[in-house]
Order: sequence, then C-alpha cells, then structure tokens
Amino acid sequence: MAVKEKEKIIFINNCLTELQKRIAEDKIVKADFIRFQDGSGKVVLPTECRDQDVYIICDVNDKTPNRYSGHILSPDDHVRDIARVVGALKDNPARKNLIVPFQPYGRQHRRVFGESTEAADFLRECHYLGFKNILTVDSHDPNVAAAISKHNFDNLYVTNEMLTELVINENIDYNHPENILIVAPDEGAQQRARHFADRFGCNHAFFSKRRDVTRIVDGKNPIESKQYVGFSPKDKDVIIVDDMIASGGTIIETSKELKKMGARRIFICATFGLFTKGTQEFVNSYEHGLINGTYISNLTYLNDSNLEGINIVDGTDQLINYIRASHAGKENISEELGTNLVPVSKLVRKKKTR
Repeated sequence: MAVKEKEKIIFINNCLTELQKRIAEDKIVKADFIRFQDGSGKVVLPTECRDQDVYIICDVNDKTPNRYSGHILSPDDHVRDIARVVGALKDNPARKNLIVPFQPYGRQHRRVFGESTEAADFLRECHYLGFKNILTVDSHDPNVAAAISKHNFDNLYVTNEMLTELVINENIDYNHPENILIVAPDEGAQQRARHFADRFGCNHAFFSKRRDVTRIVDGKNPIESKQYVGFSPKDKDVIIVDDMIASGGTIIETSKELKKMGARRIFICATFGLFTKGTQEFVNSYEHGLINGTYISNLTYLNDSNLEGINIVDGTDQLINYIRASHAGKENISEELGTNLVPVSKLVRKKKTR
C-alpha cells in the first residue's frame, strides 16, 4: 500500500518569520545557503526529500545579510537560490511547489520593443525547473500567467484581512458608503480600487498620469502631469489602494492632492510595503495629519524601527491554508481559502463574533 507523501518546506532565506514560527519543525528542511567571499554561492540540503511534497518558499526582497559573507542579496540572487535548491533536490520529490509572495519581476510584465520580459521568463523557468504549482500574492499583473497557461499559477490576496483591520481600527462607518471613496493612484490600480469599492458598495476614482517617455529617472519615466477622474473626495474617508509601496512618492503626492480637494481622512492599503527610501516620509505624513493610517501585509521583508502610523496585517493564515489545501489535492484553491468577494459588513461581523 502506497504511503501518502508528507509536506516538506524549504525557506530560501530569513523570510516570513511569522510563517516559520507556525510550521512544525519536523516539516522544515534546514537548507544551508553558503556564500563565498566573491559573492558566488551554493546550497546544501540535509536530505533529498525523496517522494515528499516539497514547498520552496522565497521572499525575493529579503535583505538579511548572509551569515557567511555578510552580503545583502538582490532579488536576482534569491531567484538564483531557488534554482540551486531544485538542483540540490534532484528529481526525487513527488511534487515541487513554489511560494513567492512578492512576484519576482512583476513590474516588468509588458512586452515593449527593446525591453526584456522578466516576469514571463521567470515563470517559464519555473516550469523548466519542474514546479507543479506556483503561488504568489497580489500579482502586479495576473495576466502574466499566460506564459505558462497549462500550469497552475495561483494568485491570492489578503484583502479580507486588510479590510477587517482597517475598518475596525479606524472606526470607518461602512453602513454609510456614501461617505467613503476608494482611489487608485494611477490607471494600473483601477481594478483593485473597483474591488475595494465593491466590498463597501461605495464609489471609486483614479488619477490619470501623463509621463515623459523620452527620459528615465530612477528606473521609470517621470510624470509630467496628472488628472483626477471620478467622484469628489470632499468630506469623505478616502482609501488609496495599490499592490505595493515602493519609494512611496506617488502615494504621498496622491494624498496631498486629495487633501487639497477636501478629503476628511486618508488611509493607505497596499499589500507590500517595500519603502525603498525608508518610512520616515510616511511617519511625517502621519504625524502632520496628511495620512491617517497605512496598512501593509507582513508577507515581505520590512526592517525599519520607525513604523508610527504603519499597521502590519498578518497574512500568514493564507499561506498556511494554501499549503494544506494544495497538499490535500483540493481542486478549487480560491474557494477553499475563502478569497471570494465578501462585503465588509460580513467581514467585521465575523471578526467580532470570534
């Protein structure tokens, strides 16, 4: 009689510490990520995980210095470590699964003449490495999954957790949606804004930007002008939504514009808080009443001692439930995890009755 394979979990780096605390120790394979002084590396595993259901988990934004060399690794380095782990496993696992909460190269998702196609190339490489399932959270563009259309690409969200924390902590009156407005800082975030607005039953708006395509500043085309499109934010609680906060400049400028237009309170909801230029500008905006609160998840690296006004929402349950559901062979992961659209009123009632 065949014995059902067990799940084994390999953490690529010092990532997702809350998740690591909640995984049974006998399920974690303690890989050794060796780095030589020149920066090159290798991976040593204590086992080949023969006939096991293996989950490789990687935060490509992790900036914990390597214990051997002291190097702070780049996203490219972490992606390369994924391939190293697969090489160390050989072909013995029953099934290989990859969990990368922050999708590598997600912002390089379009095909533009003369540019590389990082996001799609990464997914095709994952297929070549033999991953049965790939999970990411709040993909910058889920349509990139077309690069591996015949394979499993799961895109989860922490919207339920974030909305619940926001509404309860900030005492947002969801019973009067006419006093709430969801705003996308650019055209790319419109779908997220509509999704949040549907949860409240309120209106949404967005900023349309015109960029100077002849120049590149800090890796992107600078904004020449922008126009507000949608309902007035005057005297409303405004929630700005996006998938990530990078440097935060766009969010801060958007908040200033909305405040000029009469917004009562302004909140930020972003799945990933990268804060590439630190958190101080957000802390200052909170202290001066520009932003009333920022909500991000704990699903990527964050190391800044000053987090005043920045709230960390725990998305660990989603990842644990995903591992359980996929290991059990559930057919509809989204349904199993309860990620379908749920009104805010039901989310709050559920939280308060626990």
